[in-house]
Amino acid sequence: MTEITDYIDQMRIIDGHEHLIPLKDRKKNNHGFFDLLHYLKSDMTSAGLNLHYFDASKNEDSIEKKAEVFLEFWEKTKNTTYAKMLKWAVEDLYGMKDWTIEGICELDKKVKQASQDPDLYERILKEKAKIDVAFTLIFTTNVDFRYFRPVMWMDHTFRLHSREQIQKLAKESERSIHSLDDLRAAVEKIMEKYVDEGMVATKIGAAYWRSLNVEKPTYAEAERVFNTIQSNYLKESISSEDAKPLQDFMIHEVIKNSIVNDMPIQIHTGHQEPSVSSNGNILTNSRVTDLVPLLLEYYEAKFVLLHGGMPYHQEYLSIIKNFPNAYADLTWCYILSPTMTKQILFQLIEMVPQSKILGFGGDYSQVEGTYAHAKLAKKVMAEVLSEKIVQGEMTEKEAQGFANLVFRNNLIELYKLDFKKL
Repeated sequence: MTEITDYIDQMRIIDGHEHLIPLKDRKKNNHGFFDLLHYLKSDMTSAGLNLHYFDASKNEDSIEKKAEVFLEFWEKTKNTTYAKMLKWAVEDLYGMKDWTIEGICELDKKVKQASQDPDLYERILKEKAKIDVAFTLIFTTNVDFRYFRPVMWMDHTFRLHSREQIQKLAKESERSIHSLDDLRAAVEKIMEKYVDEGMVATKIGAAYWRSLNVEKPTYAEAERVFNTIQSNYLKESISSEDAKPLQDFMIHEVIKNSIVNDMPIQIHTGHQEPSVSSNGNILTNSRVTDLVPLLLEYYEAKFVLLHGGMPYHQEYLSIIKNFPNAYADLTWCYILSPTMTKQILFQLIEMVPQSKILGFGGDYSQVEGTYAHAKLAKKVMAEVLSEKIVQGEMTEKEAQGFANLVFRNNLIELYKLDFKKL
């Protein structure tokens, strides 16, 4: 191991993006091995498995039958990085060696036992993964602040097609909504509440269900759509095309309120997860170049563009390089493709100010996946920086400084965290 590898391995990092559920929910649901699959289910689905096969609420097959099906599709998918992450996690954390039906059943018992452990997050997140704090997106600010900070999805404030959706915003904001100005005020109040409750950033995930192309409709155009929705008393919904002027108008409102509250804005770009996407995986909806008008208009905003824009990462790199209000974020990237992420890292080092690079977000729903992803991210980063040192393009000290920034200090600075910088 090189000096930079040793240095990165012992680093305590900040995790900028997760979906880790509260430990009490994991305990209540008694999660087992099949609940750890997460992204691997996407690869198995791509290989022909029903997406919901391992969903306990939709499949009552015995544990032995599920293990049999798992092993059938494991043989088809074990080459992928998603599969490697599962293997690393259960081998490192549970001593898994027996990849048979019996071995899977025994592993399931061990995972369920761990789900009852009140120190599970302390042991895996803090001690094993060396993560001081992780940002989690679970539709609530009610998180354990010993381990997490909440990031809140804002899509429900602009994904509006029906009166029912507007009424839900009225209920959440505790104010009546009868006009477009009422809607704006309700969203403003909702965001202020999130901030008071500890939110560190907002999230726009629109690319999963529409294009990132946000136009600038007039107030009258947005109001016309709002009034149409409010006139649909029989729970009718309007089409996405007809709703777009109001959606776009409210996306601008979310951005403006994020600026007022000094909240960075995380935006999904690039690759889409099949289990999440509701648009049939229309990948072109997540093309980062569609965000250019917003980047040009809101120079005072802090746009965190997630996932390296993969597979549109060349366009992504140019945008991050040129716009002071755009930050690169490698959440999810390492497990999508460590090879592609290495290439992106090499180019980021060569193209982008190192103060604008955010190096890790596990993006998992279970902490075992976060552990494995952090292990991979450190490995990839060490390999990239080692090569830069060998090439004479960085000194050891400069490489350590880069790692400090992207894995920790930049996140502390951008999100105003009360943690010590390295």
